Amino acid sequence: MRTAISIAGLVALAISAAAPGRAAEQKDIARFKETGACQGCDLRKGDLKGTSIEGANLEKAMLRDIDAKEVAMPLANLARADLRRADLERADLSGANLERANLAGADLEKANLQNANLGKADLTEADMENAQAQGAYFAGASMTNVLAKRGAFSRANFSGAQMERIRLERSDLSEANFEKATLIYADLERADFSGANLQGANLEGARLTRANLTGASLKDARLGDALLRLANFTGADLSGVSGVDQVMLDEACGDAATVPPSGLKPPPPCRN
Repeated sequence: MRTAISIAGLVALAISAAAPGRAAEQKDIARFKETGACQGCDLRKGDLKGTSIEGANLEKAMLRDIDAKEVAMPLANLARADLRRADLERADLSGANLERANLAGADLEKANLQNANLGKADLTEADMENAQAQGAYFAGASMTNVLAKRGAFSRANFSGAQMERIRLERSDLSEANFEKATLIYADLERADFSGANLQGANLEGARLTRANLTGASLKDARLGDALLRLANFTGADLSGVSGVDQVMLDEACGDAATVPPSGLKPPPPCRN
């Protein structure tokens, strides 16, 4: 009997000890929804679905596994926040500061990230399919194994980003900056790189089949073992490119304004 009472007492004590933590978390969520600020709060697994707060401040907050589907938080401060596996589908984070945030495994499908700052953020294995990120800043970000098909990334800055095996098929990357980015084994089929800066980028093993690189600069880029079949290099600068031979170029297309690597001929003319 004493043993049974003792176990029951311990269970009651454990429940009593845990309750304030749960209450504090709900209190933090309520406070955030009321004030729009909760720096450093622990809101993991919380429910913010559909919340609308412009300029919200969640700097360094713990938001792991949070349900934030369709939130509207333009201009939010989420710098250094932990958003691992967060559900941010269709979220409006336009102009938000996500610098050094951890978004590994996060769902950002159809999210609005226009002009957002994701510099040095961790987006490893995030889902960014159909994301709207025109003018966004991804410099130095970790984007390995990201799914970003059919995304809108025109004028975005990916300089120095680690983008191994990223999937950007059919995405709009026009006038984007990929200077010195790592795109090893990236899937870039039918992506639009027109006017993009790919100087010094590592595209070894990348799939560029039917990609549009019209007017792009690939000066000093690395293209060893890349797939260039029907890639459009019209007016593109390929000077200093390494890893390319004439057979690879002949599978692509270009025009008289295409600048080939030293010792190679321009690719054949593109067909309409």
